Amino acid sequence: MKTVGQIISQARQKRGLSIDQLSGLTKIDSRYISALEQDRYQLLPSETFAKGFIRNLCQRLDLNPNELIAIFRRDFRHPEQPPVSKHRSRLFLPDNATQFLPFMVGGVVFLVYLIFQFRAIVIPPKLSISNPENNAVLVSPVEIEGNTAIDATIFINEDIKIKPDASGHFIARLNFPQGEIAIQIKSVNRFSRSVTKNLSVTIISK
Repeated sequence: MKTVGQIISQARQKRGLSIDQLSGLTKIDSRYISALEQDRYQLLPSETFAKGFIRNLCQRLDLNPNELIAIFRRDFRHPEQPPVSKHRSRLFLPDNATQFLPFMVGGVVFLVYLIFQFRAIVIPPKLSISNPENNAVLVSPVEIEGNTAIDATIFINEDIKIKPDASGHFIARLNFPQGEIAIQIKSVNRFSRSVTKNLSVTIISK
């Protein structure tokens, strides 16, 4: 199960906010936001303050505060401790095996690289649209938001070009005329493999 810090960090990054920007919006010291995202509860003033921070951040990031508070209580009062081994095992290799170890590691890394490249060549990039919903009734400008592969390029209606951020997240605000509008969103990776999503929305005003 994800921790409070992981959920807050992913929600913040999805909205393209830095910790300092979120600090300015919530009036919470950036060091406390950073401590929460790293699940370093010992750096927070108190459990009561931490709950207040979480509720404030949930309101700004559109998260469920009750769910995150429950997770916080679990982790704050019963932190998971890694098992402690009383005996350390040692790995013994033949003397000549150490000479081939770098080649073995290099071979595995190269094999993984080839598999990754093959998948990128054969499989189209992922593409998910979180906003807007299909058949939505909207006011222009329209915010188009989603996620794709980090090496892909997004094309909206063939003429608008967008590069996603380091996590694959992309967002654009576009003006459309009134009426029923067809929006084509295409993701193309560096091997020209592509995937397309089509949306139909109705613009009621600008």
